[in-house]
Amino acid sequence: MLDFDAIIIGGGPAGLTAGLYLGRAGYRALLIDKDGFGGNIKNTEWIENYPGFGAGVAGSQLASKMMTQALDSGLQMEMAEVSGIESYSESRCVQLIDGRYFTAIALIIASGCRPRKLNIPGERELEGKGVFDCALCDGGRFQDKTVVVCGGGDTGVTEALYMAKIASKVYLIEAETTISASAILQERARSNKKINLRCAAKVTAISGNGRVETVEVRDSATREKESLKVDGVLIDVGIEPNTGFIGNLLSVDSEGRVVVNEKMQTSLPFIFAIGDIRSNSPGQVATAVGDGATAAISVQRLLQRQPDPHES
Repeated sequence: MLDFDAIIIGGGPAGLTAGLYLGRAGYRALLIDKDGFGGNIKNTEWIENYPGFGAGVAGSQLASKMMTQALDSGLQMEMAEVSGIESYSESRCVQLIDGRYFTAIALIIASGCRPRKLNIPGERELEGKGVFDCALCDGGRFQDKTVVVCGGGDTGVTEALYMAKIASKVYLIEAETTISASAILQERARSNKKINLRCAAKVTAISGNGRVETVEVRDSATREKESLKVDGVLIDVGIEPNTGFIGNLLSVDSEGRVVVNEKMQTSLPFIFAIGDIRSNSPGQVATAVGDGATAAISVQRLLQRQPDPHES
């Protein structure tokens, strides 16, 4: 007898939604996550575009509500890191770093993405010593200090706005000629007197003696370099899919995201991919929830055509 009907790897909105649907349908489902349940939204200060919350909702609150609802549905959760997966004709096997493994008929991969690095001098050496990637987690350490935020997308501008509440000055650095955040976020950033917006510019080096002290910024048009005295560098320049444990098992696109069809089915039967990790994902909470529901319904239909999984 297999351990579960379905295993979900990743506890963000996509994985929790899939678990909720499967749990409510009476299937034995296990969700595995290594970093705590709720995904990246638990570190997001405020979410304003999720349906049902007209005034917005704290990311941590939304993550907590999703987790509680999924647990109440009967979903089992395990805090662990996945080292690899295998697919056989009758089952899927999920291997953990600690040597354990679980088997199931179906597998849903919702492992999300990790922050992309700048890969510049000083970034790795000063990580945790002024270099950080989460304003909500670490921003409090920069009260009345000067911070650089790298990245002008929605999340980068949101982080800059949050840091402007804490820091005395925020440099918002964007490599493109204009920031790409939504219009309302752009307006807020441009009207915030604490935020100094620099477009068509790149941070090329971070330096300091045991902590961040200066950053080097290069103007993309003139190639001129400027040294800024700062206390922190928040890096938000995109994300990379967490697919290391997948190996070459599944087809991926040019960005390394797992290729799926409209049912969230991957290139192998009984394996699905949802949320930020799947190809062409818009990277939104609402679409991640939709992915989770779609995959769970697809899994239910597959399981209904299988022999009774509760029989040995």
